[in-house]
Amino acid sequence: MDSNVEEGKVPVEDGRPSSHLRQQNILAQVSASFSKYIIMLDIGMAICYSTIAIPPILDAAEGLSINKSQASWFASLVFVWQPVGSLASVPMSGLGRKRLMFYLQVPLFIGWIMPYFATTVWELYLASSFLGLGIGFMQAPIATYIGEVTQPQYRGWLASIAYCFLTLGNVAIYVIDVIVGNWRISALYGAAMPPLTALVLYLIPESPVWLVSKRRYDDAKKSLKWLRGWTSDEEVEEEFHTILYNNCKHYASFFDSQKIDPKSFPIANIPEEYRKHCQQTTEEIANIQNGEQVQVMEEEKPFLKYLLEPEMYKPIILSLVFFYMSNGISIAVFRSYLVLIFKEFKVEMDEYIILVGVTTIGLVANIVCVIIMPLIKKRRLTFLAGIACTLGVFSLGFYVLFGEHLNQKWIPIAIMVELFFATNLAIGHLPWILISEIFPLRGRSFASGLVAGIANFMQFLGTKLFWTYVSWMTLGGTFIMYGFVFVIGLTYLYFFQVETEGRSLDEIVCEFKYGKKYHSSMRRDQTKLR
Repeated sequence: MDSNVEEGKVPVEDGRPSSHLRQQNILAQVSASFSKYIIMLDIGMAICYSTIAIPPILDAAEGLSINKSQASWFASLVFVWQPVGSLASVPMSGLGRKRLMFYLQVPLFIGWIMPYFATTVWELYLASSFLGLGIGFMQAPIATYIGEVTQPQYRGWLASIAYCFLTLGNVAIYVIDVIVGNWRISALYGAAMPPLTALVLYLIPESPVWLVSKRRYDDAKKSLKWLRGWTSDEEVEEEFHTILYNNCKHYASFFDSQKIDPKSFPIANIPEEYRKHCQQTTEEIANIQNGEQVQVMEEEKPFLKYLLEPEMYKPIILSLVFFYMSNGISIAVFRSYLVLIFKEFKVEMDEYIILVGVTTIGLVANIVCVIIMPLIKKRRLTFLAGIACTLGVFSLGFYVLFGEHLNQKWIPIAIMVELFFATNLAIGHLPWILISEIFPLRGRSFASGLVAGIANFMQFLGTKLFWTYVSWMTLGGTFIMYGFVFVIGLTYLYFFQVETEGRSLDEIVCEFKYGKKYHSSMRRDQTKLR
């Protein structure tokens, strides 16, 4: 097998990379990724919609009016239903990545259109619930799709750009509200996003990895040709071979034995023109461990038992630790209370200036992330941003407890700017990128949905409990507690986070399954077999 192809290199002409083919290759992958960008723009608008809708109807003298308790439910229901949507997307994964995302634009459209016609608070609750469900439904399939259709050297920055669009969505809904001055009309602008997303999804291909897993080999090759720059069969032949190779290895891992006999490997249903690739695969796998061969059991390993395999439980635990740092204790849980926190700091500032300032800072950090991630890779970026977040929350805590006598009102503003920048640089979105890369094929949909659901519940719980923590430990004590949790989380990540930047999905899974030492040995064996 050509190692260049496995590493995700661009096509070549006469032994040299062709700039024209490279440009087509990148353009095709950007086009496919654009579906995620539009979805993230929609999500960014949806999660901030309550921010602009609540003020004009809170204790309003006429028309639709809600009290503070109802407002808190309206704002939080979008987070309550996200984990439900994430978990519910798992059994629907058989529809395919693209088709599932296409159908799931319906709840998002309903969630956006309902506020325009709402006459009671219950209709607002329902609208917020539909938005939450739609967001939750989308998270696992869109993350999985981007991970499967992009090449390793492009996957990181293409995924990072998506979070620029998430922040742009935050800014967009604020700007729309300022321009139109009506929360109902603003919702109509949001309702234009799902149809636009559906159009983009219609134009892009299905994931070739998913198609191969369903034995739709001709469709998979057509999809791969589209994704690599609308190219020929010859240009994608080796990469298609790699996908078949990895899929055959995944088939082998479904069974109780990790070593197989080529004669018993289940390739009978694969068409003859593709069978030679899988036949070669079985011969390679049979020699992975001292050339020993054993017969494969006829039935798949039970899925619950498969969850106990290292390639499943290790990335799940890693993701949950990372997400707790991102969604359970970070900016995400007290973004809604920024105005009150700044009042605690005795800093007088218009709330809209705070909102625009924070989102602008986040956007700048997102752009910086896109630029530097390919240079320093995800693991270093995680610790750079994580240490900055740790210092930020500790500094806020100590300022609240001991710094008021300084009478320097710029200090908490500067710390908050640093904290927002560090969060948007990596901590806030890297775990979402990782769940598109670290799970094996068999458990990818389940694990992505499970982790996304728990992450959303963490954000809901963290937001709801923030003021409870403050009542127990004071505001300063709460920030210091967050700092200690960051220290614990970063310590775990130091020992267990796997570098994924520039690596194939199968290489990443192998490192979780076999460890770094065995992974290196297996790669050497495969190189010899080629």
